[in-house]
Amino acid sequence: MATRDSADPAVRARGARRDRADWLVVAWPAVLAVVLVLPLLVRAGHPLARDLVFVPRQPFTDATWGLGDVAPRAVPLDSVVAALTHLVDGGLLARVVLPLTLAVLGWGVSHLLAPLGRTAQVAGAGFAVWNAYTVERLALGQWALLLGVAALPWLVAAATRFRRDGRVADLASALAWSALASLTPTGGLLALAGLVIACSPRVRRLAPAVLGGLLLQLPWVVAAVTGPASPVSDAAGVAVFAPDTESRYGPVVALLGLGGIWDRLSEPATRATWLALVAAAVVVVVLLVGLPLLRRAWGTGDTVRWLVLALVLGGTAVAAATPWGGQVMEQLVSTVPGAGLLRDTQKLLAPVVVLAAAAFGACTARLVRPLAGREAAPMVAFLLALLPLVLLPDATVRTWATVSPVHLPDDLDRVAEALSGQDGVVVTLPWRAYRAFSWGHPGMTSSDPAVRLLDTDVVTSDSLQVGATLVPGESTRAAEIGAALEDGRPADVLAPLGVTWVLLYPDDREAQLVDLAGLEPVVVGDDAALYRVPGAAARKEPDAEGRRVAVLGAHLVALLVALGALGTRARDVVAARRRRR
Repeated sequence: MATRDSADPAVRARGARRDRADWLVVAWPAVLAVVLVLPLLVRAGHPLARDLVFVPRQPFTDATWGLGDVAPRAVPLDSVVAALTHLVDGGLLARVVLPLTLAVLGWGVSHLLAPLGRTAQVAGAGFAVWNAYTVERLALGQWALLLGVAALPWLVAAATRFRRDGRVADLASALAWSALASLTPTGGLLALAGLVIACSPRVRRLAPAVLGGLLLQLPWVVAAVTGPASPVSDAAGVAVFAPDTESRYGPVVALLGLGGIWDRLSEPATRATWLALVAAAVVVVVLLVGLPLLRRAWGTGDTVRWLVLALVLGGTAVAAATPWGGQVMEQLVSTVPGAGLLRDTQKLLAPVVVLAAAAFGACTARLVRPLAGREAAPMVAFLLALLPLVLLPDATVRTWATVSPVHLPDDLDRVAEALSGQDGVVVTLPWRAYRAFSWGHPGMTSSDPAVRLLDTDVVTSDSLQVGATLVPGESTRAAEIGAALEDGRPADVLAPLGVTWVLLYPDDREAQLVDLAGLEPVVVGDDAALYRVPGAAARKEPDAEGRRVAVLGAHLVALLVALGALGTRARDVVAARRRRR
């Protein structure tokens, strides 16, 4: 039977408004995420542009686990993607993962803003999804980095609860989110920074959180330490990957507006206009005004911790944009093992993005509060929530070009079938890291799909050409093969190096320069051709088995930590639901 309150029209109206607001908290970031990746959702094929590469089924190879000769930048990500594509097609996986990653980022910020109400949650979540950082990284195809950013608000919130209450379930939640972030080394570093700052200074809380976070980094750390790739990076990459912009306002202004990515093809055109200056001013203002508002909701200690996290990592990005900061970074990456992860410093703005989004939500709620109960309040809140789209109106111009799928040619399928179950090493020619395909996106290069498509180890050049600057890679084997190809024809120089196969892309602009004499054709097509290298013998690597045991053991440890955290958290959720019943 209805109560008197539930029959009251005013009460019903307030309840309806709350329901709509709850719906918007969930829907708004999801809608924006869908808009940013829309071509991927409405067109057939697989995404293949820039760093965004999904293939129908990614096999398990040595490179998948980080046992190759290159720096393990996609470890353990590749093994997770390979496992998932054995269950679903890679195209379907991309259509789920990309929009979900962006939505989870928005939902994470709305979770942080729950004490400030639904208006703050909707506005902050939208800002988190639609800003220069998210758009530029998506345009570059770095979806896994955005996965680490998306996990950040959730893991910091869980670690904060663990610091306060000491509940094992909260530690498990923090580590579960850290496991998601740690699919890439950069995401792992973001997770570790979040755990350290959120749990400090309570050593009894900090120690287990950091220990769990470190164990999750073992796959890429062990692969890097035991591998033949150079532990340090070339200093030339510092200037190439430093924050940059085509805007006349300079990289510092771009960074303040959460942009400034080194790759100009990922930068929306409006970032080079006066809108970049307005965006920087908006971010600065919302941080100055919003931080005191967040302090009232989060408490002084938690707000300061978020500020420290943002200042330490974001400050590094700003410092790298200065001449003296660039010199310090060059010294670091050329002398300190693993410091090459910091060359692309703009990606360290991740916690600034989360904090700025939360501050924007807090400011929006504060502006709308005087209008509470008036008819104009929803409209004002809606207009304020649209501000991120106004500041970056051409976001989809860049993201759609990257996420739009293509159809992989049948010739690549024939090559993959011919190599299925075969031993040996494949070299792709012409020799380069990124290449353009006639069947791909016009004017856009992509990472070589053969690395993730073929059921054998594939070696490509890991040196990156950016403008007039060539940034040497870390792989000793790739450097050896590249030098050999400059001295002679593939049939003569590759066999002594243990290269068994050559994959040629005939549509490449330099394909006609490759001397195929002496190679045995296996698959010959217009889009891909496979050749056998006569006389090639497998080259035995020193202590290969020992390294394999160490790397696979590291993956197992990290997997057990992640599964243990997920299991503990799931058990706590089930127990909580039973108590509520």
